Amino acid sequence: MFKHFRIILIVLLACISLFSCIKKPSKNEVENNLKKAMGLYLNHRPHIDTSKTKFNVLEVTYFEAPRGFICEFKVNMKQQMPDRLIDTVGYMNANISKDFKEVSRKD
Repeated sequence: MFKHFRIILIVLLACISLFSCIKKPSKNEVENNLKKAMGLYLNHRPHIDTSKTKFNVLEVTYFEAPRGFICEFKVNMKQQMPDRLIDTVGYMNANISKDFKEVSRKD
């Protein structure tokens, strides 16, 4: 009986130690994922004509909150007009979920 208990205890401790070591993403990985999420959000909205307007996320400044990330993005927008190309850089604020799937812009 004691031998079986010891084997079960060892297996249980091994499983706990194996699954408790979750790697926290690095700062660069988080920044890249935030840029990618915002880029997808901006370039794949239904009311944007992507053949004429392109967004490129240049930089991100973020704060990790309990529900997600509070972010400020530096964004380059290029818009093709009939007679000229508009190329401008501006800042946008957004909240992004921890899984990088939900983006909500703040105005």
